[in-house]
Parts: sequence; C-alpha cells; structure tokens
Amino acid sequence: MPTLIPPQLFATDPLVVAQDGVATVHQLMDLGCASSVTTVHCRPAGPWRRLLPRVIALRTTPPTPRQRLRGALLYAGPDALLTGPAALALYGVTSLPATPRVDVLVTHRTAPRGHAYVRVHPTTRPARRVPVDGLACVPLPRAVMDTLPSLPTDDAATALLTEVTQRGLCHHDDLLAEAAQAQLPLFAGVMAVFRGAGEPWIP
Repeated sequence: MPTLIPPQLFATDPLVVAQDGVATVHQLMDLGCASSVTTVHCRPAGPWRRLLPRVIALRTTPPTPRQRLRGALLYAGPDALLTGPAALALYGVTSLPATPRVDVLVTHRTAPRGHAYVRVHPTTRPARRVPVDGLACVPLPRAVMDTLPSLPTDDAATALLTEVTQRGLCHHDDLLAEAAQAQLPLFAGVMAVFRGAGEPWIP
C-alpha cells in the first residue's frame, strides 16, 4: 500500500506556494497526490476546497481575491491572461466599481466555458503577456477596450478613459490604436467618449 503524503506537505510545495496556494488536479497528481485523494481532501471535513472545476485551493477558508484570480488563470489554461476590470484593478485603476467576476482571455480552441465567477473570452487576436504583481495580464490598453463594452453608461466609460490617461497609466494613442485593431464599432464610440471628455488631442 503506498504511503500517503500528508496534505499539508502539498501546501508547502514550491509550485503551490508560487501559485498562492492554488493548484490544478493534474499538478497535484504530478506532485504525487492521486485524484481520488484530492477528492477526499475536498470533502466538507477535508483540508482543501474545490475552487473551480479541476482547480483546488489547498485550504478550507474562503479564497482570497488573489487566489480567485490565480484560480481563474489555472482554470482557463496555460495561455490565459486576465483582462477587463480584474486586470485594470491590478494595474491600479480605481474608477471602476468592484465586481466579483474575473474576465480571462484565451487563444486556444479547447478553452473551457465560463464557470462560476470566471468569464472566458476566446479570441483570435492574441495579446502580449504582461506580468502584473505576478499575475498574467493583457496590456492595459487591451484591458480597457475589453472593459468598455460592459460599462453601463457613457459616464463610466469617460471616467475610465480619463483616469488611465490623466494618471499616465496609458497613452491615448495606445488606446486609440487598440480600439482600431479591435475592428469593432467600438472605435467610433471611443472617439466619441474622448470628445465628450474634452480631450484636446481628438480631432
């Protein structure tokens, strides 16, 4: 009969520590934890909890905001990048209200569907990976463009665009270039919002 590894030893593995105490079932298997053992550990009386399908938080307490972000990336796959409000919050944007959802951009065809708090956005237009506080994000202009369609009002869009440009988080030319590359009617909308904000550099 194989020797069972105490669950606390997995929590201190360098890989798990680097991933904020979160790991996939396959990663745990590679570390020597059979999937059946993981299932047992995730039962109500166990030391772990299932954060998302195939993603485990090696603790029983509610996940931290950072663990939720890490879990979303692990759930969506190796090429996943945070985008939308979650990425903007990591960049330091403060004009958006807090939201429980986490938007993730993926390029692989076998991307999972969104689940629980995670919204998965497949794309044929890959984005550059930018590590922000140790988490993989899209560049800030892409995160802004991915966020604008979900904002409820023009005032909210104006507040976001004004903040990222006036605080120097992003140059307006980069925003306009990203809007144009998206090849969506949103490009005209961004121009209108910039004009509404009274930006002198918009013709």
